[in-house]
Amino acid sequence: MALLPARAVDHVGIAAPDPESPLARLLGCDLAAAGKAMPSGVTVGRFGPAGGLELVWPGRPGTPVDGFLARRGPGLHHVALRVEVALERLRDELRAAGVELVGDVDVSSDGRPCLFLHPRSTGGVLVELVEGERRNG
Repeated sequence: MALLPARAVDHVGIAAPDPESPLARLLGCDLAAAGKAMPSGVTVGRFGPAGGLELVWPGRPGTPVDGFLARRGPGLHHVALRVEVALERLRDELRAAGVELVGDVDVSSDGRPCLFLHPRSTGGVLVELVEGERRNG
């Protein structure tokens, strides 16, 4: 059995310095008005086919996205995988298996439980796990 019981790719996160991302503009999306401020200071806007793209940008100085942009520049930030198990239980199993996590179970931009896996444990990709089906939000 796989350690990570992912059901589907939920969304792809793209980091940008502001909501005027070239990709969002190409798709005709106005994310400046639709962004949602998160407790970390990051602002998130969903767009694209079925909301499967998520733009993340700094809503204030000193956010985790600021550091990402300084190191890597704009572009692919994370891949979110949908799981159908309780993240609290999965978190404990991942920790026991030696998987490095970023923080603890949190709340995603659409209100679902989420958990980030550190790129050191995933071959260089920041992976977000989200519990359950995508919501409007």
